[in-house]
Amino acid sequence: MSDSDRTVVRAVRDGNHEAFGDLVARYQGRLFGLILMMVRQPAGAEEVVQDAFVRAYTHLDHYDDARPFYPWMATIAIRLAQNWLRAHGRTVHREGDSLEGADEPRAAATALNALLSNERDRALWDAVAGLPQGERMAVTLYYRDEMAVGDIARALAVTSGTVKTFLFRARRHLRERLPAGTISLGDTT
Repeated sequence: MSDSDRTVVRAVRDGNHEAFGDLVARYQGRLFGLILMMVRQPAGAEEVVQDAFVRAYTHLDHYDDARPFYPWMATIAIRLAQNWLRAHGRTVHREGDSLEGADEPRAAATALNALLSNERDRALWDAVAGLPQGERMAVTLYYRDEMAVGDIARALAVTSGTVKTFLFRARRHLRERLPAGTISLGDTT
């Protein structure tokens, strides 16, 4: 956990409840992009992210400040997104099935375009948005959010081996979908 995150958490625990707004400002966009990759609806992603921050705030006493804050926050958001998907008639696919609905990948990619600044990144993340659920989440958490494999495994409620498999398959799928030289995803797991 960065010293600034640690300072904010301590401040909130000591009664400065407004300080939590610093964590919201720091991680809201990042969590929104992550959850949008799952739920594929901007309004649903906003709802889940807001609920995740409320949940984190009310359970901040359960947070272990020896660990990084973002993976803890992402785990809360991912679990809430899984609940949201179930409540909205979708299932969470772990073994490579993509979410149902013809317009969903296109809608997620369109919403992500607003978050991406250059064309190369946009092409990469458009391709990531089209990956099966498990692969999409593993790639997003590992490469974009720089989370460790163990933290990703905890967030997705799978084993570290499953996360490594998701990353391996995702790299293979991305190499097939993107022009040569577009990306360089080494086998870093």
